[in-house]
Amino acid sequence: MIRQLLLFVALSAFVISSATAGSGRKKPVYETEPDESRLHELANVPYTKVPDPNWSTFQTPIGTPTTLSGFYDYQSNGGSIQHIRVNPANGNIHVIYMLAEDSTAGGLSSSRRTGYAFSSNGGLTWNNFSNVRVPARLSGFPTLDLLRGPNAGLPVIANHSPITGTQSTIFVDSPEGSGAFSELNAPPTLPPAQQPVWPYIAGASDGSVTMMASQNIQNATSGVAHQNRMPADFSGWGSWNAWPGDVQAGGRYPVQANGTGRVGILLNTSNGTAILGNRWRESTDNGLTWSEPTNIYGQRVAGADTFNSYVHCDFVYNGDTPYFVFSEYYLPANRNEHNIVFWSQATGFRIAVPYDTTKYKIDPVNQRFHALALGWPSIGLSGNTIVVAYQAFQPDTDSRGYHYSDLWYVTSTNGGNTWSQPVRITDTPTIDERYPSVSKWNAPGQFNMTWSQKTKSGLYAFPGAADTVRASQMFLRVTLSDVGEGGTNAPRAFRLAQNYPNPFNPVTKIDYTIAQAVPVSIKVYNALGQEVATLVNETLSPGHYQATFDGGNLPSGVYFYKLTAGGYVESKKMVLLR
Repeated sequence: MIRQLLLFVALSAFVISSATAGSGRKKPVYETEPDESRLHELANVPYTKVPDPNWSTFQTPIGTPTTLSGFYDYQSNGGSIQHIRVNPANGNIHVIYMLAEDSTAGGLSSSRRTGYAFSSNGGLTWNNFSNVRVPARLSGFPTLDLLRGPNAGLPVIANHSPITGTQSTIFVDSPEGSGAFSELNAPPTLPPAQQPVWPYIAGASDGSVTMMASQNIQNATSGVAHQNRMPADFSGWGSWNAWPGDVQAGGRYPVQANGTGRVGILLNTSNGTAILGNRWRESTDNGLTWSEPTNIYGQRVAGADTFNSYVHCDFVYNGDTPYFVFSEYYLPANRNEHNIVFWSQATGFRIAVPYDTTKYKIDPVNQRFHALALGWPSIGLSGNTIVVAYQAFQPDTDSRGYHYSDLWYVTSTNGGNTWSQPVRITDTPTIDERYPSVSKWNAPGQFNMTWSQKTKSGLYAFPGAADTVRASQMFLRVTLSDVGEGGTNAPRAFRLAQNYPNPFNPVTKIDYTIAQAVPVSIKVYNALGQEVATLVNETLSPGHYQATFDGGNLPSGVYFYKLTAGGYVESKKMVLLR
């Protein structure tokens, strides 16, 4: 019998403030301190290879903890990470994270759970509902989406966990943001070797849910993909559709839906050797019937070069048009050249992120699907701007010689035909950031993302990384500046953003964009026009920056902050509430 959703359940909120004290000096959010190569890059002109940057100039960590953390630090088994969704109707943010509380070798897997957190104020503070787990038993590799149709906006989570054997099932929170998840009945059971695991889900326009899962056999070169559907009234699953062919047993298959009845599934191999490496199936009736598979990416030939797709892949719908991203590597394998490529029906293949030895490094240790210098692309939309975030290994290493990973992003304003220069999101030499997840929907001019970070590189979940260090989920809302012609990311306008949070107590942050290399100052004034702080006073190169203002020594009231950059002047008001 189907378990009914629990409606209007109120749980006590455990809200943790994200505001942290900081210095008043400027902090470049997306760029390192400028050097010659960076200036060339920002100006979108070619430059020659330069030595590795001075790591002592790199910034402190950024982002807000979502309160979710644990010892299990391997967040995916192949495809993209689907850990964040922003509700377009109200801006509410939902996040999930796989974690484990037991750091022992035996307890690491057995204590795995799916953590959930919620923010209704743009990610400034988070409610983890006293550490709610979805469900309160062993679970693995969760994915998240929002329902459409009659239950629009409700978060739905899928993961696999022991029920009868290992099975994939889903959980729905109602009302939105209450943390009161109800488990719907599990789909029909299959023989042990075929039990569907590593599920992806998508909420279709009629309120139904499509689930895509993998055959429960790891380390195989071929397998069976399984698809099922729960109707909008949650009356029960249908029979599993078994899709044999060029898919990877133990792999992950991204699933997305749009608002007009389309649901898409991107099938991929995990070993990167099959010619039909990425296949596409689509439904135009909310998952009732499906097209025959179409090959999107097998091997890509560019002149005399041949590339093969890797396990990392993702897609997003823009209206009825799907946009795809893939990680790829050069064949033969003795040439270390890795790219992130974009594909749509209109553009064909475009290199969104080319391999660049001045930015990315090869890690000699194969960290379970982390063999590429750059990868794990996650794609989303900011209005009509396409955003792709990805991770890349950097020159810095930990005590065992493992390279740390940082996060970057690129954008396209013309449907993926051309792409901006890569913009660094994190640049921390002793913190490992990986597994970016970008919300599919984002308000124009920004995008929301999560990632996993810890103070050691490598993966503790597998042999070779023995450090029992907790990994934490981080959130960041990235503000996109005006971009130049052709999709370049060199800013073409000065910009002063509204501080956030506002009102604040006592710390707030101010984002600003510099379009030319000019003297820059940011000063803070009280309501009488008296200067109370200087946050920035130096010449800056073009780029996107952030200043932190600490009003801990000031009384409550209205304050004004003014940006002066060459001949450009702009002021805004902020409120300190003590």
